[in-house]
Amino acid sequence: MKIVNLEWKASSDGRPAGFSEIPGSEREIPCELALLAMGFLHPESTGLLDQLEIEKDDRGNVKATEKEYHTSLPKIFAAGDVRRGQSLVVWAISEGRECARKVDEFLNNGTSTLEVKDAAIHVIA
Repeated sequence: MKIVNLEWKASSDGRPAGFSEIPGSEREIPCELALLAMGFLHPESTGLLDQLEIEKDDRGNVKATEKEYHTSLPKIFAAGDVRRGQSLVVWAISEGRECARKVDEFLNNGTSTLEVKDAAIHVIA
């Protein structure tokens, strides 16, 4: 099997954007079976994302602001894997809740009754 070494490249926001082959690193190794785990690459853009012409980042994820979850289109929000790429499910849950709060604020003139992320917990004994 022919293999090469790869180098990760960062996007303009510092997140991993992809990888490139390191020149001169190609070599062959003996192999009878190779299993490839490709994982999640980016959201499927064919269809809705392309039709709406939503801006994407260097990795093909929907580009949205870090704290407000706004995309390049008004009234369109994005969170979780579609915005940050594949990650732990706890990040998707956290972003989903925070994005829901931002949508609630948007729909209710800047106020939301939803719980704030990292809100202080008060115990009354």
